[in-house]
Amino acid sequence: SSDEVLASQEVHDISVAIGIDPDSDDLSQLRYGKICILADADSDGLHIATLLCALFVRHFRALVKNGHVYVALPPLYR
Repeated sequence: SSDEVLASQEVHDISVAIGIDPDSDDLSQLRYGKICILADADSDGLHIATLLCALFVRHFRALVKNGHVYVALPPLYR
């Protein structure tokens, strides 16, 4: 559930690191101009990037709306 996500230590740490409370529209304490999601190019990395994108769209929507969230697309080497 949404409460379980927000109660997780990882989401708390992300929130503290970027300086924004989840579900807040106030970006005045934002610590970074760009948040880049960097994950491996394999299927696991894609899954992680998708989960992080969902987290930002759902709980840090103001960051997404104001163009602060980016996803890097690394090449897949075999």
